[in-house]
Amino acid sequence: MRATPKVSAAFVALALLSGCATTGDPQQGGLFGWSESKARERQHELTHRDMAARDRIADEQARGDALRERHDDLDAQARQLQQELERLRQENRDLDARLRALMRLRRLDDGERRRLQALLAGNGEWLATQAATPAPSDGDVASRRIAVDRANRRNGQLQREVVALLQN
Repeated sequence: MRATPKVSAAFVALALLSGCATTGDPQQGGLFGWSESKARERQHELTHRDMAARDRIADEQARGDALRERHDDLDAQARQLQQELERLRQENRDLDARLRALMRLRRLDDGERRRLQALLAGNGEWLATQAATPAPSDGDVASRRIAVDRANRRNGQLQREVVALLQN
């Protein structure tokens, strides 16, 4: 009877050892299941994954840097356009006052006076709207460019009227 437990133990040990597959992971495979070549393959794969992850991180960091630089450029443009718009608004107020003064000094027919008064009324509404509209706090460059273009056109029109009255 004593031989049976020894034989059974040998069969169990043999079954356990024969059921193990070789692996490159030192945490798996047991005493006879570990393979050095598979371990090298596993290390190579892990190194490859690590390099790919580092490359992705570097790409994302470069993309983030480029976006930050673009954002800073747009903020600078927005500040510059806002300053230009403020200068144009002041110029508009000066032109408006000059045109009003010239209208008082010049003899104008009723049609010309009404036309200039309508122009000045529209300009006064624009100035009131501009004063009531706070400066955008974001870096919206496109809307500021549009506002600067409109202010330039309005000032050009007022300037032409002032010049026309000065030439009469």
